[in-house]
Amino acid sequence: MTALRFVFFSAGVALCGWPAFAQEAPATGPEPALQALVAEALERNPDLLAAQEGLNAARERVAQASALPDPMLSVGYTNDGWAPSLGRQEMTTLALMASQDLPYPGKRGLKADMASRETGQVEQQVERVRLRIAADVKRAYYGLLLARQLQAITREQRDLWHEIEGVVRARYAVGQGAQQDVLRIQVEITRVEQSAAEQMAEAEIRLAELNRLLARPPDAPLDASASLTVEPLALPLTETVERARQVSPELASARLAVERGRLATALAQKEYKPDFSVQASYVNRGGLDPMWQAGVGITLPVQRRRRAAAVAEAGALTRTTERFAESVNLQLRYRTQERFTRLKSTEKIADLYLKGIVPQDRMSVEAAIANYQSARVPFIAVLEALQTLYADRATLLRLGADHARLLASLDEASLEANADMSGAGGAAPVTLGASGAVAGGMGGR
Repeated sequence: MTALRFVFFSAGVALCGWPAFAQEAPATGPEPALQALVAEALERNPDLLAAQEGLNAARERVAQASALPDPMLSVGYTNDGWAPSLGRQEMTTLALMASQDLPYPGKRGLKADMASRETGQVEQQVERVRLRIAADVKRAYYGLLLARQLQAITREQRDLWHEIEGVVRARYAVGQGAQQDVLRIQVEITRVEQSAAEQMAEAEIRLAELNRLLARPPDAPLDASASLTVEPLALPLTETVERARQVSPELASARLAVERGRLATALAQKEYKPDFSVQASYVNRGGLDPMWQAGVGITLPVQRRRRAAAVAEAGALTRTTERFAESVNLQLRYRTQERFTRLKSTEKIADLYLKGIVPQDRMSVEAAIANYQSARVPFIAVLEALQTLYADRATLLRLGADHARLLASLDEASLEANADMSGAGGAAPVTLGASGAVAGGMGGR
C-alpha cells in the first residue's frame, strides 16, 4: 500500500505541474525556427518556382501587345512582252515595295494596359501559391509539434501505467488486490501502445509533408521542440476582415479583371475608328529612269452592327467581372469570419481546459487517491481519474495546435474551407473507448 501510494503521489505531482506552466507562458510571435522553415520553403519549393517562371513569361506579353504590326516587304517584276525586256521597255519594271499598318491612336495603349492587367492577375496567382505554401508549412509544423508532444504524454502515461502494474501485481501476489485490477491495467498498457503507434505514424507523415514543402530529402530530420500555447488574437473582427481583403490574391485578381473588362470595352469602342496603312515602293526600269510610289490606306469601319455587338459583349463581360468581384469579397468576408469565430471559440475552450477542466482533473485524481487509500473507492476509480487527466491534457494540446493552424489560415486568406474547420474549436475528438487511453486523430491539418 505504501508503494502504490508513492506511485500515485508521483503521478499527481508530474501531471499537475504542466497546466500552470502553459498558463504562464508569455505571448510570443512565430518562433524563429518556423520563420526559417517558411523562408526556406518560399525559396526552394518547386510549385512556387514554377509559378514565378510563369509570371516571367506573362510579363513579356505587355511589350508584345503594344508593338506595331510587322511591316511587309515585297518584290514584284512586271515584264512587257514575252522575252525579258528590263531596261528596253518602259513598262518592264522591278519593284521593291514596303507597307506598314498603323492602328488608330490609343488602340495599342489599350491592348498594353489589358496585357498589364492580365500580368497582374498572374502575379496574384503567384501570391496565392506563396501564401498557400507558407500556410501549409505552418500547418504541417504545428501538426508535427502536436504529434511529438502527444508522443511525450503517451510515454509519460505508459511509464506510469507500468509502475502501477508492478505495484498492482505485487499486491495481487500477496492477496491484497483483485485480478480484475491486474487485467485492467494490462488492457490500458496495450491501448497506450496503440496510441503511441498512431502518434508515431502521424509524426512521420507531418515530417514527410514538411520535407516535401521544403524540397528536402524525405528522411531529412527536423527540430520541432516549441511548445503549443494558445495566444489570443488581439485584432477585432473588422480589422481581421480588412487585413484579409488587403492580403487576398483572389480579391486583387477580381479587381484587376474588372479593370481589364473596362479597358476591353474602351477598345471595342475604339473599333469604330479606322486603322491606317502607309506604303512606299521603288521601281527599277533597268537603264531607264526609275520610278517611286507612296500611298496611304484607311480601313472603312462600315460593319457597325458587328462593332456594336462587340461593345455590348465587352460591357456584359465587364458587368460579370464586377459581380464576380463582389462575390469574392463576400466569400472572403464569410471565410474570414468563420475562421475568426472558430479561433475565438478555440480560445474560450482552451481557457476552460487550462483554468477549469485540467485543474479539476488534478483535484479529481487527488480525491480518488485519498479515497482509495481509505478504502472508500475501488482501484478503478483512481485509474479512470488518471485517464481523464491524460485525455484532457491531450485535448488542450490539440486545441493549441488547432488555434495555431487557424491563425495560419487567417494569414492565408483563402476562399476555400480548411480541414481545421471541422468542429467547434477545430479540435478532433479524443477517443477514450472503455479505457480512457489517449488516442484518436491528430486534428485537422
